[in-house]
Amino acid sequence: MSRFLRNAAAAALAVAAVGAVASTASAQSYDRLVVFGDSLSDNGNLYAIAGQPTSPPYYQGRFSNGPVFTELLGFDAGRYTAGAPVTGSVNYAFGGARTDMSAMPPGMRNQFLAYTGAGGTFGSNDLVSILGGANNIFQRLNAFAVLPPAQQAVTNPQAFMQPTAIAAAADINFIVNSVAGAGAGTILVSNLPRLGITPQFNQGPAAPLGPLADFAGTSFNSALSAGLFGVAAANPGSNIILMDLYKISDPLAGNPGAFGLTNAHDSCFNGVTVCANPDSYLYWDGVHPTAAGHRLIAALANDYLYYGDLGAQSTVQAETGFRQREDLLDLASEGLSARGSWQAGTQMTFGAIADSVETDARGVVAEAEATGWGGRVGLDHVMSESLRFGMAGTFRTADVEAGPMAFDVETYAFDIYAGWRSGGLFVNATAGGSIDQYDEITRVTALAPIVHTGETDGGSLGARLQAGTWFDMGGIALSPRAAVSFVSTDVNGYVEQGVAAQYQYEDRTVQAASGEVSLRAEGGGEGLGFWIEGGYRDTFGDSSDAVRVGIAGNPAHVLERDIDDPFGGSMIASAGLEADVGPGTLSIGYRGRFGDAADSHVGAVTFRLPLQ
Repeated sequence: MSRFLRNAAAAALAVAAVGAVASTASAQSYDRLVVFGDSLSDNGNLYAIAGQPTSPPYYQGRFSNGPVFTELLGFDAGRYTAGAPVTGSVNYAFGGARTDMSAMPPGMRNQFLAYTGAGGTFGSNDLVSILGGANNIFQRLNAFAVLPPAQQAVTNPQAFMQPTAIAAAADINFIVNSVAGAGAGTILVSNLPRLGITPQFNQGPAAPLGPLADFAGTSFNSALSAGLFGVAAANPGSNIILMDLYKISDPLAGNPGAFGLTNAHDSCFNGVTVCANPDSYLYWDGVHPTAAGHRLIAALANDYLYYGDLGAQSTVQAETGFRQREDLLDLASEGLSARGSWQAGTQMTFGAIADSVETDARGVVAEAEATGWGGRVGLDHVMSESLRFGMAGTFRTADVEAGPMAFDVETYAFDIYAGWRSGGLFVNATAGGSIDQYDEITRVTALAPIVHTGETDGGSLGARLQAGTWFDMGGIALSPRAAVSFVSTDVNGYVEQGVAAQYQYEDRTVQAASGEVSLRAEGGGEGLGFWIEGGYRDTFGDSSDAVRVGIAGNPAHVLERDIDDPFGGSMIASAGLEADVGPGTLSIGYRGRFGDAADSHVGAVTFRLPLQ
């Protein structure tokens, strides 16, 4: 499957996965939603007390033609009601609100005071959304616009605007600090989108103010971000997440078609008439998004709110490196435990490997599928009928899909092995290491079709010890055997590249010891043999790290997710044929593993050629 088609399929999975995660996390991770803000979050509060905006054409008091983004986060947040007791989810946002203590519409600092004055409190499982600052900037821009031309000419526009932007950011940080100090578990703080490209400033008489609007917005965003890091440090009990609306503004404006839109430049509602297809527009009026635009913001919010769960898909990276190291240890041990006698001399071995793995969904981790192939070259030396050793180098590549995440992994491995036998008894040991390169990592974000990319590397080490004995049973030989293995896989941390929530993955180690018991049967005749084996493998020592994910350049916490081993206790089965072919020996084998939540299949073809 091409990378494009794989991403398209993953996008569909991501949409479904995010919907499932949002619904479950809303019930389990976040108990309720409290909203403070302006018209981007207002669900009809201003309309209830002032009849604004006119509805219709505005939708039921929203500053849009449909629900706003805070209504799309999985909570039924009621409107503000003066004097009413605060229970459940509630929305205190008012259209036109400044960030300060303005009386009407109630400023955001007054919104907070109204909430706490009504007995409102915050808990560790609460989600609080805070978004504002644009109205402070718009009013200051209007003040500049009405200055006489002579005064405008001598006024420094940026110096005129900057104190307002910085003061608004300080208000937001004050509110965030107050909410965090009152015990809120998670606070979603949104910065301002790029104001200068909205219809209010990208055309018409206000167009000359567009660059100044952008300057004020970026000044606000810089001050907000800098302040939030300090607030977060002072309130470690609250997870303060900064949602970056500014970063997504230009991609939306530059390629609206990718998001199912046709127009990201003009207003659908021009104050008199409504466009024919509002869902194809990004903007409803001069500054407010359409319902379609709010759906995009809500999807972006999900990418930020559930980064711990969505980022947990990366567990499959370390699990793939771990499994491949186990496979190579098994393959090296395989050649040392067969019944046939060892003939003194040296052999070159040439092999090809193909494998596939299917993993079921595990909690927040989506189902995964991996397919791969590889080549193997080795040198095998038999010193005597009792002692044998060798080495092998292997290259493997795999293509892995795990819900919204996909990646390729290339593995360069080297193994050494040695075996001893006496009569029916045998013991062998294998050890090796791998360099693992994880390339073309993609994550289809909750704001599909935005796809983030990344790359990283790591390594794996492992060892295996096996012992058993053979019993001749006429034409069939049976061998009970046992083995213990230890594998440790490291994946280095990395930061995604992209414009949605930019996940930062911490270093991770997956390591475990396992034990295995099995019974092998061999038979055949001159020049042709077969084997079949079945057994059970289980982990008895797992000290793997949790998956740790943060958001780059963000005050958000690094979150941990403990992920269960997909195999757990598993049945193992193998079978194969071996035949003399010309001067050498050809082996064709299969090994399968069938676990609690995963199945793996490995096929290998090996040709051994004696060296004269």
